[in-house]
Amino acid sequence: MKKPRSKPRPWHIAKAQSRPAPMENRKRIEFYHTTRWKKESRLFRMENPVCKRCETKGLVVPSEVTDHRIPLELCEDPWDHNNWDALCKKCNNSKAAADKKLIKQHKQNGKDKF
Repeated sequence: MKKPRSKPRPWHIAKAQSRPAPMENRKRIEFYHTTRWKKESRLFRMENPVCKRCETKGLVVPSEVTDHRIPLELCEDPWDHNNWDALCKKCNNSKAAADKKLIKQHKQNGKDKF
């Protein structure tokens, strides 16, 4: 004898209607997933082991991310080491929020690059 199927509950959200995972909504920038970027970024962080922004505040926090000072979407040469900073994740997240506003502002003004 088979067990009867359970009845759908109206208060349960069906899997097809459920929200997608947050990572699925993100825009993936392929540049940051290239082998060259991963290697050069790691080497840059080895040369700069302390977060640049925290260091200016007198804190010693290990760097975890290599960041473009001028955002990647706006800079002329993404491989220019003078445009890179070694940051901790917290500083990188706060800078990324500011970068989004800067990029939006540049696009509204009709500018492509700095």
